Amino acid sequence: MTVTIRRGQPEDAKAIFGLARQFSTGREPIRMDEFTVAYDNVLRRRDQETNVLFVAEVNGTVVGYSLMTVSRLLHAPGLTAHLQEIVVDEEYRGGGYGDRLIAANEHYCMGRGVRQLSASTARFGSFYNHRGFESVGEHYRKLLELE
Repeated sequence: MTVTIRRGQPEDAKAIFGLARQFSTGREPIRMDEFTVAYDNVLRRRDQETNVLFVAEVNGTVVGYSLMTVSRLLHAPGLTAHLQEIVVDEEYRGGGYGDRLIAANEHYCMGRGVRQLSASTARFGSFYNHRGFESVGEHYRKLLELE
């Protein structure tokens, strides 16, 4: 079995859309038209490296992805990164693909001089704890009604 972690490409859209729909946040799942806009934005902004999309692929099949944002904060020195999403297909969970995606993000951050990598989760805190992350706060969310 060959496992590859690589940057996301336009041709990965269909597979990543299916995985994104597995990412449950308590809201309705994203629709394809909304996903297409978001995905295009993530890939198009690559030159600025604001969004970093990694894909886990097993024998040519996309089985997971991670989306990280890199930015500067006003209260912290240097670049910081936040792991926005990490999803591994339900059939492939427990196979170490999440670990490999985390490692790819950490490697990328170290190469860019990022001094802090954070993540928010409402479901799998132990996943991050076992990988050296520590809980330093709470995550809050407010869903806004668009008019």
